[in-house]
Amino acid sequence: MLQAEGGTVSATPSLDPIGEGLARLRERRAQHPLWSHRLLAACRDGLLDVDELRYFFSQYRLYSSSFTRFLAALMMRCESDFFRARLSQNLWEEGGGCEPSNRHSELFRSFLRDGLGVEDVDTLAYESYASHFVGQYLDACLDDDVVAATSFLALGTEDIVPSLYTIFLAGLQKAGIAEESLRFFKLHVTTDDAHAATLEQMLCSYADRPAWLESSCRGLERALTLRQRFFDDVMDGLQRRRIAGLLGRIEARKSLAGERAAGAVLLVPGGVPGVPLYDNEIERLGIRFSVERLPVDGEVLDPRVVRIPPGKRNERHRHAHETVFYVISGSGVVDVGDEHLPVRAGDLAFVPRWCLHQAHAGSDEPLVILAVTDYGLTRRAYVGDYEKTARPYRTEPVR
Repeated sequence: MLQAEGGTVSATPSLDPIGEGLARLRERRAQHPLWSHRLLAACRDGLLDVDELRYFFSQYRLYSSSFTRFLAALMMRCESDFFRARLSQNLWEEGGGCEPSNRHSELFRSFLRDGLGVEDVDTLAYESYASHFVGQYLDACLDDDVVAATSFLALGTEDIVPSLYTIFLAGLQKAGIAEESLRFFKLHVTTDDAHAATLEQMLCSYADRPAWLESSCRGLERALTLRQRFFDDVMDGLQRRRIAGLLGRIEARKSLAGERAAGAVLLVPGGVPGVPLYDNEIERLGIRFSVERLPVDGEVLDPRVVRIPPGKRNERHRHAHETVFYVISGSGVVDVGDEHLPVRAGDLAFVPRWCLHQAHAGSDEPLVILAVTDYGLTRRAYVGDYEKTARPYRTEPVR
């Protein structure tokens, strides 16, 4: 076994050791946790709004505009005049050839300006993590052994562009960004194969060097992990932005009650119905319920009333916010995870976030529950899809 950073790559005799080595490296790349990253999932599902995409791609711009530096660094280290010539062609194409307005950095600038509404691209303020990401990328091309550096830029960078940018495109299109503003991404999805092929051929030219597969694996892992950490930092930045206003008001000791508009609700008299939010009925599963939202403008707390007719229940489900159930009237059972809790008027039950739960009404009267959640916080802090929350059903008879 060849030891490699973060794991092992097996080496067995083969008639085509280079081809087999590349296949194993690609398999390792496909299994990297980068591809299940929450940022990519948010793009696939269309969960980022224009402002959040503006933040992400404004930080990404430093990397994109620095890409020719990475190519030039690797080209400087290449001993083969043939591959230096091939890399110079890549640089020429990155620079737009005879049309400077078509250089890739300019296409990205146009995307930010025309697609995302960034007024002055050249004065963008970059987070420290974006600068660190670019610095680490340049270091990998300059300082690592040449095999690892080539794999870093070939298999770990250029070769993943079509797949990665296809995901970016999905997020941008689902956010309603005009198609004519997406030329940068469409170009890279369709044309970067040739650039990746050049770098891959250069990597294969080093195959007679000792520990070639080990070095190639190390470079690949370094590239994917650096990008994964950059995506982590982007998501942390998005979450900070989502809750910044709320935290700012807390730190400034400001209260909505002190700044409420005329007519804002501070008291909801007993028996007054809330605003209908949703309802559902699945007769074969004994599911029937309705949910009302109480008209209280809380920043964090979100009070709702759940009404379940006698002998029925709501869906077994889970969500990002945690909940306190207070039983207003009726009796029944509340399932919280694997616990089955008999409840009646005046009882309180707590549901942790992401815990599967379900309420069942007894057979004599409706079960009415006040559910107070922290949805006002989690809808800001959590980048996920509330509409696709898991709702597995139980099929045993209603108790």
